[in-house]
Amino acid sequence: MSEEISEVEQLRAVASDRLVWLRLMEKAVNDIDGVMMSLKRDINEISQQVAARNQDLKLKQEDEELVEE
Repeated sequence: MSEEISEVEQLRAVASDRLVWLRLMEKAVNDIDGVMMSLKRDINEISQQVAARNQDLKLKQEDEELVEE
């Protein structure tokens, strides 16, 4: 009977180890998802700022061309 308990305890230990690894991997995936979302937001914000700046430059250039004519 002690062999059965030992085997059960071994199975529990293995299951516990696997659960720890799964939780660790889940946390890593969630952290990576958070970083990716933050990076996408930052890239979007920068893209909008660059587009607005470029639009202003284009309008100024068009205004200068009209003045020259």
